Amino acid sequence: MPLLLSSKDRVVAVVAHPDDAELLFFGTLRRWRDAGATVTVLLVTDGTNGVSLADQAVGTTLDSTTRPAESVASYDGTGIGVECLNLADGALHLDRQLISRIEAALVRLECTVLLTHPVHDGRDHQDHHAVSRAALNAVVRVPTCTTILCGQPFGPHQKVTPTVLVDITDHLDAKVKALQAHKTQSGRYYLTDAFTRHRAAEAGWSLLPQQTADGRSYEALVPALLLLDGPPEHS
Repeated sequence: MPLLLSSKDRVVAVVAHPDDAELLFFGTLRRWRDAGATVTVLLVTDGTNGVSLADQAVGTTLDSTTRPAESVASYDGTGIGVECLNLADGALHLDRQLISRIEAALVRLECTVLLTHPVHDGRDHQDHHAVSRAALNAVVRVPTCTTILCGQPFGPHQKVTPTVLVDITDHLDAKVKALQAHKTQSGRYYLTDAFTRHRAAEAGWSLLPQQTADGRSYEALVPALLLLDGPPEHS
C-alpha cells in the first residue's frame, strides 16, 4: 500500500520514550517533512528511569532534561519539532490522565496523521502498550485526524503484520546518526548501526523482495485508520 504524503499534513508521532520515534519512524517522519508537512514528535515520558542495572550499580542517574535533549539533537536541522509531556517512565497506565494529556496535545497540534506504537498482545515494554492504547483512544476525539499508523515493534516476540512500507533509503544514514545521539542508551543492541540497517532491509523482504535485493531500505507500518477523502466538512 503506498503512503500518501501531503504538505498540508500535521504529523504527530506519539511515543513513550526518547528514542522510540527514531527507532520506529525516523525515515517516515523525514519523508513527510521533505514533502512540506508539519511534523512533531510527542514524548510522553522524559525517560529518567532509562538506566540499565549495570549503570545503576555504579551510581548513574538521569535528570528530566537529558534524554529529551538527545531526541531534540537527533532531529537537529530537520525542521521536526520535539515536545515532552514529562510523565514518569516505567509505570504508565491506560487511565484518564494519560489519555487526556495525549488528546489535548493532538487537538492543540491539529493532528491530521497520528503515528504511534503498535497494538499487539506480544511481549513489549509496558509503557509502549499503555501509550499505543491511550493514543488510539484519544485520537477518535480529534476531528482533524484522518490517518493513524502504528510502527513495527523492534524487540523479539513482538509480531505484527505490516502492510505499508515507507522507502527510507535516502534517510537511512541519517537514521543511524540520529540513534547515535542517544548517548545515555549506548550499548543497547537496537540502537546499533548493524541492527538498524538489518531491520530496514528485513522490513522489505516479504512485501518488496526485488526492491530490497536492489538495496532499498524501509520502515514498516500497520494502518489503523486511513480515510483518503479527508476529514468531514463542518458548517
